[in-house]
Amino acid sequence: MKGQWRLSRNGVVAILITLSVVSGCSSGGGGTGDAGGTPTAAKPSSETKGETKGPVTLTVWAGSWWQDIVPKVVEAYEKEHPNVKLKMELLPINGYLDKATAAALGGNPPDLLELDSTMISSMAGKGLIDTWDEYIQGLDVKDFAPGMWNASKFKGKLYALPHRGGSQVYYYNKTMFDEAGVPYPTENWTHQDMLEIAKKITVPGKKYGIGLAASNSDQANVFTSFAPMVWAFGGDFLNADSTEAIINRPEAVKGIQFWAELYTKYKVAPEGTINYSLTKDVLPMFINNQVAMMPGTSNTFDELKKHPELKWGMQLGPDKFGRGGGWAFSVPKDAKQKQEARDFVLWFVKPENLGKLANREPSRASATNVPPWNSEEFKIIFKAAPFQKMLPSVGSWTEMQTVIITELQKVLQGNKTPQQAADDMAKQMNALLKK
Repeated sequence: MKGQWRLSRNGVVAILITLSVVSGCSSGGGGTGDAGGTPTAAKPSSETKGETKGPVTLTVWAGSWWQDIVPKVVEAYEKEHPNVKLKMELLPINGYLDKATAAALGGNPPDLLELDSTMISSMAGKGLIDTWDEYIQGLDVKDFAPGMWNASKFKGKLYALPHRGGSQVYYYNKTMFDEAGVPYPTENWTHQDMLEIAKKITVPGKKYGIGLAASNSDQANVFTSFAPMVWAFGGDFLNADSTEAIINRPEAVKGIQFWAELYTKYKVAPEGTINYSLTKDVLPMFINNQVAMMPGTSNTFDELKKHPELKWGMQLGPDKFGRGGGWAFSVPKDAKQKQEARDFVLWFVKPENLGKLANREPSRASATNVPPWNSEEFKIIFKAAPFQKMLPSVGSWTEMQTVIITELQKVLQGNKTPQQAADDMAKQMNALLKK
């Protein structure tokens, strides 16, 4: 690594954590960039009017995975910012985007909103979040994972600032491999190799070779298992300029067929796959020695480390394909404390802060030079970074994901052939592109 990128739920109630942070600078910005290339947000004149003195409450919506690191973030932040009260509301992934969209449309959003890479274009397309372009002068853009940086853009403008990357790898259960007498996957394995391994390990009703996701409750999970198979067969979702759906072309249909037949024909995926998400359903089966292989990112690594009795390994995805992703911070149009929101993000993404505070893969290469990111265990995750491909960045992508998953479920149920489903996907996706 050495500071550069190589080659390139369920619940409706949020976990509310209110924390007071005291800060040593004024609630305004306008400072110079830090040594790591991170500037302080310049304050436009429109935001200086009516500025209040005294503590400012900064409301942040983020994913529930922040829970363990919030105390550390607060402890570090309070040393530098006595005039800010940091109020973090941690939300489960199930219904996350719907809640964020409803709050923004209702004119009562948080001051800062964390968004998955697949959510950014949807919020930007609806005009619900501000751009970042005028606030990042001096930022070392090349230090950020390129895929996630580009995914944070919509129509050429930056709508969110990435703090978390998401390189996909494959996790394999060594115990299940050993019991079946199957060699561990190698760096150059293919999807056909994966299928053959899964067939040897699967014992119907007891254990399965591969874990897939097909539930609309966690769309990102579905595309983690599905998209790399489409790409591996030479297919894609949209054409190069994102003006036409091409998911019904022969190459993409082959990917759909391969993915679906893991469940329908070869039966190497669990019987409940149609309602499964990777995090909620497949991961526990992996831990219980019921699923031998599953795709995942650094958050999967963190969960598996909680089970020292479990024997597992990591490898690049089959044919070296992976769905890149991550999370970034956006500022809603109607946020009340925009300046403080930007200041917090620019502080958090400083390499020295991101490297020691993040509990997921940092978005900046220079933040990976410190433990635990520079450990041997994480090498394979960063090695996978150059092979990651991002999902399309169009305003209607969230709706398109729903269309694609709904049609995939019909294939799994035997109600449509892969080609029929792909044709219906393309028809509905093209209608969304024309809106």
